[in-house]
Amino acid sequence: MNAGAQPTKRERNPMGALTRALAALAEMEDTSVGLRELARRLGTPPSSLQRTLETACETSLVASGPSGRWELGWEFYRLAALAQRKQPFHAAADALEALRDRTGETALLTVYDPYRKARMFVAAAESRHSVRFVPDLFQWMPAHAGASALAILAFRPEEERKALCELGLTPLTETTAKSPEELEAHLAEVRRDGFAFSFDEVNLAAAGVAAPIMLGQEVTSSVAVIAPQQRFDNMPRAELADLVVETSRALSGRLGDPGAALRASGRM
Repeated sequence: MNAGAQPTKRERNPMGALTRALAALAEMEDTSVGLRELARRLGTPPSSLQRTLETACETSLVASGPSGRWELGWEFYRLAALAQRKQPFHAAADALEALRDRTGETALLTVYDPYRKARMFVAAAESRHSVRFVPDLFQWMPAHAGASALAILAFRPEEERKALCELGLTPLTETTAKSPEELEAHLAEVRRDGFAFSFDEVNLAAAGVAAPIMLGQEVTSSVAVIAPQQRFDNMPRAELADLVVETSRALSGRLGDPGAALRASGRM
């Protein structure tokens, strides 16, 4: 086995195997890849991956060219295009832009997956400052660091928070919570205040404030403002928190309405 190769493992969940294969094909820079290379990336036996890809090929989720290389199929692109029309965070675009204009800093919408126990940024209104933080969208990130993550995690069930801690609190910077006790103390403050601040927890020299978006009794998303700490230190924090909370409350009603995104885009 090559030094950089991953140990192979058998995927017991066919849907999980398919999801991992599709994700790898979508995330890689090349448009196509050979079977063995893809198997190495996934740490999967080539024979198992071959069966997964052949099954997906029957419904055009993937396609195989004459050279035997694999790529995403037209059915995948069709479904992705249709799903784009229904993304609920499209309804948040104008709210994020308004928050950006009122604060001068990048406004972000974050969503959380309780199964992955991870979160990602799905929409942003970038600051117009030449120096700004603009995180990559659609990248899964740890849910235990950063204001946008803590604003969600604070309102997740206790058992879920414990399970996340058992997975390990990976230190992203020196200020990331290093123990379950430290994390829980921080989350208690978030529940008390209704918003979260973070400083250098994910990116050095970055600061942020976020508030949970309540959908009924559940929190799976948040809205945040992130800025270089040098500018953040000169901003009135109470007023900034109020603006973020105000936006989160507006989005709580908007994102809770399945038709909001369609109406906002003029399709209803």
